[in-house]
Amino acid sequence: MQDLVALHTLVINSLEEQIAVIDQDGTIVDVNSAWTSFGIENGLSCAYATVGCNYLKVVSTSVARGDCLAAEAAQGISDVLRGTRTSFYFEYPCHSPDEERWFLMRVTRLNDNSRNMFVISNHNITQRKLAEQRAEHLAMHDPLTGLANRRNFNLFLDREFRSSIRDQSWISLIAVDVDYFKDYNDELGHLAGDQCLANIGQAILACSRRPGDLAARLGGDEFALILGRTDFTGSHKVAEAILKAIDDLKMVFGKSKQVGVSVGVASMIPDRQQNEDLLFQEADKALYRAKSAGRNRVVHWQPVTNKKA
Repeated sequence: MQDLVALHTLVINSLEEQIAVIDQDGTIVDVNSAWTSFGIENGLSCAYATVGCNYLKVVSTSVARGDCLAAEAAQGISDVLRGTRTSFYFEYPCHSPDEERWFLMRVTRLNDNSRNMFVISNHNITQRKLAEQRAEHLAMHDPLTGLANRRNFNLFLDREFRSSIRDQSWISLIAVDVDYFKDYNDELGHLAGDQCLANIGQAILACSRRPGDLAARLGGDEFALILGRTDFTGSHKVAEAILKAIDDLKMVFGKSKQVGVSVGVASMIPDRQQNEDLLFQEADKALYRAKSAGRNRVVHWQPVTNKKA
């Protein structure tokens, strides 16, 4: 029997999963080596890892400091201790100065009716979370340029437009189309064409610096830039900066042709009777006028009913 207990102890202490056993009051009864080591390595208080200390009080202290994640954990642990739920699962971040980390906490009653004990385990799920983040990024971004894709663009524009209606603030949309891209691509090949689009994407991205901005590749050689809280004057300056940045790339082909862009801009303070389609349509119309007027220029639309910037 003693050999079996010793074997169980060796098994528990060999696990990477952090495990603690607590009683119904939340007092720590036992921990494995991973639980103790994690506390020491991360500079946590002795109460985190020490047998005889109350773990529920440790979590409650974090709640008192305003930690909303700790509040959710405390509630879940308390529910299991009171018997109002059989188990509690909770994913949470626990980043260190050197790396991002996530853990899955599981709280459940021990399978022993004679003892009113509970087990808390913390499993490192960092690799899974990083894989999920990569998958989410790929689903929302253009693989060639790294900019937001059409789906991401639509979601972001919808959110920013509704925010502008609510706050009665300016919103601008810059539509960008590459001039002579087909000729450039046909003459120099697809690899050069891809690099051309990537260069243009980075030039547009450089003009997207704030939380309310989003640079996107809508497809082919069509790009767009959403500028939240940006009026007529501000968006026109950004559009001119994009025009110059791409001209400075000097992507020349043939004897004298150079890849440039035509830019259409729309700016407005929307009302509740309007939606983001209007902003997109007017930016697209302005882009068409820039193309018709000779390309490599900016055309700006602004509704006469809006206040002047």
